[in-house]
Amino acid sequence: MASYHMKLLVSFLVLLVLLLFSSFNVNSSSTSPSEEAHALLNWKDSLHGEITSALSSWVLPPSHANSSHHCRHWFGISCKAGKVVDINLSNISLAGTLHSFPFSNLPNLNGLDLSFNSLYGAIPVQITELSKLNYIDFFANNFSGEIPWEMGQLTSLQRLDFGKNHLSGSIPSSLCDLSILNYLSLSSNRFSGSIPLEIGNLRSLGKLSLSTNHLSGSIPSSFGSLQNLTVLYLYKNELSGSIPSEIGNLKSLAELDLSENHLFGSIPSSLCDLRNLNYLSLFSNQFSGSIPQEIGNLRSLGNLALYQNNLTCPIPHSLGNLTNLKYLYFQKNQLSGSIPLEIGNLKSLVELSLRTNHLSSSIPSSFCSLQNLILLYLYENELSGSIPLEIGNLKSLVDLEFYTNHLSGSIPSSFGSL
Repeated sequence: MASYHMKLLVSFLVLLVLLLFSSFNVNSSSTSPSEEAHALLNWKDSLHGEITSALSSWVLPPSHANSSHHCRHWFGISCKAGKVVDINLSNISLAGTLHSFPFSNLPNLNGLDLSFNSLYGAIPVQITELSKLNYIDFFANNFSGEIPWEMGQLTSLQRLDFGKNHLSGSIPSSLCDLSILNYLSLSSNRFSGSIPLEIGNLRSLGKLSLSTNHLSGSIPSSFGSLQNLTVLYLYKNELSGSIPSEIGNLKSLAELDLSENHLFGSIPSSLCDLRNLNYLSLFSNQFSGSIPQEIGNLRSLGNLALYQNNLTCPIPHSLGNLTNLKYLYFQKNQLSGSIPLEIGNLKSLVELSLRTNHLSSSIPSSFCSLQNLILLYLYENELSGSIPLEIGNLKSLVDLEFYTNHLSGSIPSSFGSL
């Protein structure tokens, strides 16, 4: 019996110690409303620029010693149960650094929006103390340096926007540990090196923009795992190699822009499996070969830009299936053969540029169906025959250029009504 009571006493003491330890941890990781308010005021004092009017509400009331809602009425601050849970100071001319930002004093912060300001300096590693953050928006500032590797510890993040800053170095692969991230923008910075192979781990990602950087190497085939991706922007980098066929797995993709890189090889027919695609831009690369016949499967396309490549062969007749197309740019390639009659099916077309190719034969009279056409560029080709009279019926046409061809005959009198 004594042994039983001794075991019971030991169990009770262990439980008491655990409860006390747990209570100590909770209390040590929390801060009072007064501490949060004073910490934010210290950061405000470190800033400069035109912040006086925007943050004029950031003052403590005379009775602040007894108040549990010190920041509740401050501009840009949202509180819950007296604790700061959201900071939105977008576009208020803030200037300064984050060195004095009270990361350790805001354990309940869910959102931090400092976009469209003039903040500069490095992103402090202490940002990872904000373990409950689900969004960070630092777009359009002047932050520099590298992204802290420890950012991968913010596993509650759903949105991360560091776009339009001066950040450099490589993209840390630790970002690929953010498994519930659905929006990632690192565009318009100075990132270099390759895209992490682990990018395929971000399976919740809906939008990814890495455009306008100095990224090199190939496009990882692991992109094919991003089944929820609707927008992929990799334009204006130094990427090389071919487009991985796995991109064709991204059935939710609506916008794909790989333009202004050093990509080469043929355009994979797997791209034509992306039936939800409404924007496809591959211009200013080194693609060669023919335009896939399967391009006609992309019936949701509104914008198709393949210009300034080395594409050859005739324009596929299946292009006539793209009845939602508004903008079609094939200029500066080596396309040959005749212009398909089926282009006349593209009744939504607003701009059509086929200039600077090797297109021959006559201008199809089916162009007369393009009643919404504003711009038509056919110059610098090998077109022959006369100009169809029906083009004069295109009442919306503003810009029409045919020069440097082998056209003959007179200019149709119907042009006088354009």
